[in-house]
Amino acid sequence: MKKIRIVLIAATVLLAVYFMPFITVTASDSFGRVWRVPFGSWFSSAGEDSVTFSNLRSGYAIGRDAANAMHAGEEVKCFGNTYWYLPDSDISLSGYSVSSGIPSAVTYRYQKGNACLGWSRDDEVVWEAGPLAEADLLIDPAAAAEKNWFVIVDGKAMNPGIYNDFSRLVKQGVTSLLRTLIVEGQDRKLVDIQLLETPVSVTAGKNVQEAYYRTAVRSESGTEEHFYTRYSETNETTPRVVSVYEKDGDGVEHETVLFTYSVQ
Repeated sequence: MKKIRIVLIAATVLLAVYFMPFITVTASDSFGRVWRVPFGSWFSSAGEDSVTFSNLRSGYAIGRDAANAMHAGEEVKCFGNTYWYLPDSDISLSGYSVSSGIPSAVTYRYQKGNACLGWSRDDEVVWEAGPLAEADLLIDPAAAAEKNWFVIVDGKAMNPGIYNDFSRLVKQGVTSLLRTLIVEGQDRKLVDIQLLETPVSVTAGKNVQEAYYRTAVRSESGTEEHFYTRYSETNETTPRVVSVYEKDGDGVEHETVLFTYSVQ
């Protein structure tokens, strides 16, 4: 009887551990990044925007634990989305999925860095345009203008008033975002420039500076983003030139031209 009782107790404990949510622990992936994962998990695989941990517990149990683990990060919101930022690993979790079986697995979806770094909390700014990566690069210029994007076709601005509105807001120090579609023959490019609500500290050599402008440039080859200390326009020239600036390690300022356009 005693042996049967021990077996029953052990079976009950194992079933409880298998089916019930438990605790979360830390585990490392192949890059040395530390994650909070369901108890009993081990690293399985990693992609560019996801990481998977396997487990011998039920999918339900690890799913509940994964939800608790994800919410342990700092909650940040932008573009109408919620992320959980993990400063130690410098990643932002955007969600998770669970697959049942033996073993079961939990997969976290993430972005590198703080997904909402520097972006305004003003819903009218961050929700209207949405992430540049999700924008339609092949959109018809007229449709882009209807979205209040600034549109430049073969060097000429279709709707210069949109740019003028953005420029005026920037001069007033109002957090704002301008999305520009540039069409040159068969080539297309999207450019975002935003006056940040909170400046970002950037370092070049020994020179540490506050960057108040974030740009993102998307083409067929991908998207690049950068932070700059200053923005300017030359509206007295033809074509007009829109530029941003940053300082190198010696404190020398360098210009990057985002785009040029003519109003005639």
